[in-house]
Amino acid sequence: MTPSDPARRWPLTGTLLVTAAVLAAFGAVLLGAVFDWPAVLDEPGTVALPAFSADETAIRIGFYAELLSSLLLVPAAYGIARALGRGSDALRVLTTFGVAGALFQVLGWVRWPVVVPGLAERYADPAADEAQRTATVAAYDLINAYAGGAVGEHLGWLFQAPWAIAVGVLALTAVNVPRWFGLVGLGSAVGWAVLIVPEPYAPALAGDGVSAVAFGIYTVWFVWLAALGVLVAVRRVGPGRGAL
Repeated sequence: MTPSDPARRWPLTGTLLVTAAVLAAFGAVLLGAVFDWPAVLDEPGTVALPAFSADETAIRIGFYAELLSSLLLVPAAYGIARALGRGSDALRVLTTFGVAGALFQVLGWVRWPVVVPGLAERYADPAADEAQRTATVAAYDLINAYAGGAVGEHLGWLFQAPWAIAVGVLALTAVNVPRWFGLVGLGSAVGWAVLIVPEPYAPALAGDGVSAVAFGIYTVWFVWLAALGVLVAVRRVGPGRGAL
């Protein structure tokens, strides 16, 4: 630590991280209860669209919570870089990856409260014939695969993973952050990145067991990120030796 890098509290960054985690947890619990999420993501439109119509208000609230959670990670990424980093070119690049990952996830979430309601209404229309319903299902399946799978999940995690690992490194080297805490963050980030990111490019690695473990580790990392938010809000922290 040098005089130019004084340790200080970062209440706004901490609040953003904790709020993002709370919103993500709320959305996941609500969607799991009323929409069988995330299993419903693998269902065709013939299953997902009627399920969406059955409890549309609650489902839209859940997805808006997830969308806002990802959106809050954009300013939080800059806040973490300021709180624990030294402003290196490498850190600026990695922070940009974190911002891009969050925005890709937002693009994936936004289909649910904005696009899917219209498709669900069209599918449930008593006046729609079989050809119209088939076209509506095809449109849903395409949007779900592209916006959800390709953009929100694949690109979102591909960009978020390097940032998550960088945040773990920053926490591990930061002043007034326990070393064990940094190791938990770095280890969980590496764990889910290794299991989740290669999946779409190496189908042999995919499977229900692998996915369950990966999402479990991702959940641990997100809880850790919220704990980091509490820590930077209440404790004076700063970049240590070896910080980016």
